[in-house]
Amino acid sequence: MSQSRAHTDFLPTRSPGMGPALVLAVIVHILLVIALSVAVRWRHHSVEIVTVEAQLWSELPVQAAPPPPAPPAPPEEAALNTPPPPTPVEEKPAPAPLPDPAIVLAERKAAEKKEALQKALEEKKRKAKEALEQRKAEQRKEEERKQAQREEDKKKAEALKAKEDKAKEEKTKLAKAAQAKKLEAAKAREEAAQSEQRLKEATERALRLAGASGSGSPSATGTASHSSGPTAKYGAKVVAAIRPNISQLKEFSANLMADYEVYTDASGKVISAKLVKKSGDPAWDEVALNAILKTERLPLDENGRVPSPMTIGLKPRD
Repeated sequence: MSQSRAHTDFLPTRSPGMGPALVLAVIVHILLVIALSVAVRWRHHSVEIVTVEAQLWSELPVQAAPPPPAPPAPPEEAALNTPPPPTPVEEKPAPAPLPDPAIVLAERKAAEKKEALQKALEEKKRKAKEALEQRKAEQRKEEERKQAQREEDKKKAEALKAKEDKAKEEKTKLAKAAQAKKLEAAKAREEAAQSEQRLKEATERALRLAGASGSGSPSATGTASHSSGPTAKYGAKVVAAIRPNISQLKEFSANLMADYEVYTDASGKVISAKLVKKSGDPAWDEVALNAILKTERLPLDENGRVPSPMTIGLKPRD
């Protein structure tokens, strides 16, 4: 009994009104929880209700009475019976206020709108870059097409110039050929006139040598003193005499044939020769005429005479 009393002597005395104060504190906490629940439900119906748990570590602080004087005790026993100091009440921080759902929704919409605008801007930049690259590619293609067109026009101009130069060259050649033909024709006419003149002079000489009298019939129209004609083999003898004097510098067709009217004196000496039928090749006509004129004397026929005038036909060597 003395020990129990000794223990209670060290406890603080209860202050009057402790019970009602404790009940009042519990009621206040319950009202606080109800008020918080109602406030959260009023702001947004979809917000979950947060249950707040409050733990009371001690009764409401009350000023304790001073302890009664204790009998002196040994130091060790007094240290053992001394109660521990009261544990200070740790105050929990007030819960952070819940965000306003309307504000959160507005911020989310603003972020989505900003992201959409950013994407639209990037898409616009991408399309602008693609359009620029496409324009550059089209410009390159157009420049390449123009360059190819310029090169093609240049080639056409060069081809046209070459064609014009060739046409001018051909025209010049034709003009020179025509001029040469004209000169050749003029030379041929001149030589023909000279040959005709020589023939005329030779004929007059032959008539003077033959004299005015003849042995022909009264109706004869010839100018020779005796009527005469070549034998069958005489033509071959004449051609054989002229053939060595032919200077054939080129090959002629074997089908060529030129006829000449040749005048000689009584001894067979060639006085003149005249082309009476062309062969078709002026070069051969000239070669054959020169060969006849180079022949100093034609052979005598079997009757010892040379027919004058006579027609001699010459062909190229076989």
